[in-house]
Amino acid sequence: MAVEQVRGFVQNDGNFCQLDLQDKNFNGPIMRIETFRCSQPEGEYGVTGAGTKVKDLAGIDHLTPESNRIFRHVFSVGYDPTKLKATLEIRETFTESGKWEIRTRDLDPESASFGTILLAYISPVENNVYHLRYELLTKPSVTPILVSSPLTASITEIAKGLPDIGSPVEELGEIDTKFNGNPLDGLINWTTESQKAQELFKNFSAIFQKAPFTQWTENVKVYERMGDFRDKCIHPGTNLTGPHRQLASEFVMIRAYRSSLTGLAPVFDADMAKGAEDLWDSQDPLSIDTKPGVYTVFLSAYILNVGIHKLGLDKVHSDYGGVPMKLAPGSKLETGINPIVDSRRANQTIAEIAYALFLSPTAHKEKVLL
Repeated sequence: MAVEQVRGFVQNDGNFCQLDLQDKNFNGPIMRIETFRCSQPEGEYGVTGAGTKVKDLAGIDHLTPESNRIFRHVFSVGYDPTKLKATLEIRETFTESGKWEIRTRDLDPESASFGTILLAYISPVENNVYHLRYELLTKPSVTPILVSSPLTASITEIAKGLPDIGSPVEELGEIDTKFNGNPLDGLINWTTESQKAQELFKNFSAIFQKAPFTQWTENVKVYERMGDFRDKCIHPGTNLTGPHRQLASEFVMIRAYRSSLTGLAPVFDADMAKGAEDLWDSQDPLSIDTKPGVYTVFLSAYILNVGIHKLGLDKVHSDYGGVPMKLAPGSKLETGINPIVDSRRANQTIAEIAYALFLSPTAHKEKVLL
């Protein structure tokens, strides 16, 4: 896949707010993610290159006291860069103790599950154990409507009847108990139980492989492919693998939406969730795409203990003092300040969950080279 960056823009903390990728060799569609840390103020850097304003994307999370720990994203696909179809809305939050909450909403008007939200909770317990809980909420009674990128207003204004994805959980809907395996709730030990982790997701993942969720599943797979940076350029003028702007890159700062890529894959992307062990043993390796570009930077930082990757991830997640940038400018990477909210444990969570979900339990011994 010869995907290249066709547009890219940044927030004033140096992290991107928009990436457009496209496979020009095969006339592929534009894949666009627009993303803001919700502490981003309005102004020169508070709007994506396409024209989406931070206050519209961030919704009720904009400039709240916790907004530095909240990331909101809209993923869109199409051929007209002035009017791409939004297919997914995503919200990620973390705590200093290492907990993550990921909310994902189906925004595709052609999907039978338009407006439905999936909640994912990932929490460290103790002794290498994590508690995983996924909840599929009931479908809202709203008329599907096209949400386009760039956003012209907040999603709740465009799609009347949808609650803001940042609303209290009790306002988002009830757990849809008619689906067997919902909710998913269990514990995994990240160091030894990758097969058990896959088994934990088996029934829950099966829900999304059939109607009414098939279109939602396909859209998440496209999102996962876009997020796999193995062969993609990611930032004008910044390329760590060569001098040409269209060469592949793996720039550690571009990580503001990697948690959702990792957390959604075992539910929606069965081939990715098969893991590196199956890729090694498969008779047809190309039939399985484990998309390591989605999670490798976390593994490099916290499993292989690469310090510069840790610092880059810290910039993405815990810069600017844990309060809106407007109130507390500065960062550990740029000015040496210590953040009020430190993301190190949260980043370790994603690394260890990725290891448990996508790699063989014997990967560190003999099979898999990262």
